[in-house]
Amino acid sequence: MRHIDSPMAAAELGHEILSVRQRPLVLISSASDSTYAFDPVRVAHEIGDVADVVTIETGEVTYALERVLPEKAHVFGGAARSYPPDFGDAPDWWRSVLRFPERHDASELVDDALAQVTTMPEVREPDRRAWVTATVELISGATGNVARLSSGTRVMVNADLLPPHIRLEDALVVGASVEGWLAGRDLSPEAVEPDFGDFTDGAITLARVMKVTDHRVNLSLHPLVPEFALRRRDVVAGADAGENAEVRLTDMVRMGETVRARVCRGATGLALSLIDADGSTVIVEPPPLVRGGAAWLREGDHAFAAEDGEEEPAEEQVTPATGAVPQSAPPTHAVAGQLEGEVKGLRADVTELRGALARLARDLRVGTDLETLDRLRDEAAQLSSELHRERGRREEGGRMVARLTQELREARASRESPAPTSARTSPEDWPDAEGWIRHEVSSAWATRVTASEKSRYPVRDYRIGPTFASSLEILDAAQFAKAMRAVVDVVTGRVVDIPGRELHRLRQGTGGDEPYVVRADGARCWRASIESNAPSARRLHYWELPGGVVELSRVVLHDDFRA
Repeated sequence: MRHIDSPMAAAELGHEILSVRQRPLVLISSASDSTYAFDPVRVAHEIGDVADVVTIETGEVTYALERVLPEKAHVFGGAARSYPPDFGDAPDWWRSVLRFPERHDASELVDDALAQVTTMPEVREPDRRAWVTATVELISGATGNVARLSSGTRVMVNADLLPPHIRLEDALVVGASVEGWLAGRDLSPEAVEPDFGDFTDGAITLARVMKVTDHRVNLSLHPLVPEFALRRRDVVAGADAGENAEVRLTDMVRMGETVRARVCRGATGLALSLIDADGSTVIVEPPPLVRGGAAWLREGDHAFAAEDGEEEPAEEQVTPATGAVPQSAPPTHAVAGQLEGEVKGLRADVTELRGALARLARDLRVGTDLETLDRLRDEAAQLSSELHRERGRREEGGRMVARLTQELREARASRESPAPTSARTSPEDWPDAEGWIRHEVSSAWATRVTASEKSRYPVRDYRIGPTFASSLEILDAAQFAKAMRAVVDVVTGRVVDIPGRELHRLRQGTGGDEPYVVRADGARCWRASIESNAPSARRLHYWELPGGVVELSRVVLHDDFRA
């Protein structure tokens, strides 16, 4: 077990986390008193030799680690997380769940690490392999996919180099090209990160419907990027004005459907809408899943899950989402019956051909190492898919628990606390502004934090910036009370556990790649929400000094990004 206690060692650890590793890496940070809420010895004992356990000192050392890792991917203040071996391939914070000692225990951290262990069959690497381009001739699922090289040689296309959540059959199109590493007669394509540079504001592209509820529609532009959550206003035209109230989201789209979507670019980045996704507009081609491959989505190509006793739809055209309920005129019964018979016949032929090809592929591999490798691939793909679904359910459950916990705290505070405006004092009653502010913070803490939580969330050492008092002068009683509750969450450290505070580092501009605001003394500026869903919602800016002391800076309006 290693312990990181210097900024140089922390920087080296950050590069190690982002590099290619064979095992998960569990990183446990110390509390401000150098103790550990997650027992490193117990974690190391339960994990065994399948993962590495590293401890790190909170303070300057964790600051040095944060500068190397992507946003929200570091640890500090007693929290811990497990980084998967391939974290550097897609360094997104949600792939490594941050565990807080107040909300999680060591067993959950151990489960995270064990779920990230990747077991690969031991296969001797061929002496030679080459990067080639082939033309896809037949698609039969995870195995049995055939492509032809320019020399005329047929090869089998496999998913050995693809992540578990990318299906090989989604990446291949009969007659299209595919590139990959050729070893013997096996061609292994590589996944490619999507490039959305051509997706300008207002452009029309294709997206896959991943989830439909009464209030949300989740769309995917590519399996390697997070899904886009669309609200009702983004799916049903006039929803904000109360129009089309009888229209359900399930009337508009179906899970697994490929739809046209309109690209919206703004200050928050890329977003999608199904409103005004005109069917006559030329679409921007979706990105491919593999290098040199075709676009992963095509109009009329859906991924419906057939229900028991129900056949999958034969061929369905994408309905342009214009905000009105789609209507169509069905064909006559005679034509419909004829088309249904033809489709059933074609589907039976395709099923028979796929079965024959699968049997041929199995016969060629029977009794060889390739048969064992195929079986291990299928088992690994199934287990990875189950793990991916279970991880998603666990993360959703964690978010729900955090949200319900916060709602419970706020409900208790509103029930047990008197009206905050009645206890507010005037600055004129105090010899200086600092004494007044500290009194108001103490009063807010007394009502904000329940009796059972006061020992867990005491008011920590904090400072008051030179402009903080003047920024409170324009607030009315209700706004002042909200600001004081936000200050209490900051000075007690609870702010990191409250999703509604939307805590994040302040940047020098509005772009996602702008540098963070850092003062000459090394203090970092943070921004937390005081109000939400209100015009000119206010925010709290504060500095976090080296060593963890907080300095209150200003209360600002939503569009004010000055420190």
